[in-house]
Amino acid sequence: MEPYLTTAPGRIDMHVRGARFASYKTDGAVPGFTSLLAGGLRSVTQADRAVGLCLWLGHGNVNGAAFGVSEDGNSGRIVTDDLLARRGSQSVGFLHECHWIAPDGERILNESRTVRVVGGPSAGALLDIDIVMTPCAADTIVLGRSNSGLLSICIAPSLLPDAGGQMRNSIDDFGPAAMNGRQASWCAANGVVDGETVGIAILDHPENPWHPSPWVCTDDGLLSPCPFPWRTFELKRDAPLRVKYRVVVHTGYVEAGWVHQRLRDWVNERR
Repeated sequence: MEPYLTTAPGRIDMHVRGARFASYKTDGAVPGFTSLLAGGLRSVTQADRAVGLCLWLGHGNVNGAAFGVSEDGNSGRIVTDDLLARRGSQSVGFLHECHWIAPDGERILNESRTVRVVGGPSAGALLDIDIVMTPCAADTIVLGRSNSGLLSICIAPSLLPDAGGQMRNSIDDFGPAAMNGRQASWCAANGVVDGETVGIAILDHPENPWHPSPWVCTDDGLLSPCPFPWRTFELKRDAPLRVKYRVVVHTGYVEAGWVHQRLRDWVNERR
């Protein structure tokens, strides 16, 4: 069965192999994913307590303003300008055009995120997120130092080491303490959910400007290919920031070489 999507007010659900794989919230202060599921509706993610999402885009310091760190009144908002569903011969997805609005009401960034979902190996699914960001009025916007930067994802408790799960990266570090701050092409987690081994991997594309990115990795399951605790980045209006990530969800145990192969497959894709 080909992937398909369904919609409801403020929500998009994407289905792979006849089952719901991902749910996306389009409204609120921060749009993003509320769930990612392996086979049998087994969750590989959990909702972040501050944001209420399991996968989202944000940054804790955009010219001093915070986005996607919390939903309190002191944070900026990411609001929809346009949303267009897309369907290919073997994939589904959408184009989401957004504005980043500072707490004082100033529109400081235009962002375009293209989301694509397709069936993947090991009874799984692939989620691609391509992002383009451009300053609105200023010639330069500074993405400042912050522990929260661009893509963030929260791993399900069952996949964390404290619950018997395993977390590793592309350079064979194991566990949040060893992985945090380390440059890696990917980070992954697997564990047992409802009697079945499932897993998730986040891939950092080699064309991204700070690849291989340092990663933020915390004991409570936050993973982010985020260089911003250690550096800043100047975003110029005549040179948009372009980054892309792939999330791989699978059912069944896989070796580390399996994730390496998923990255090679992605780099070699033509579409």
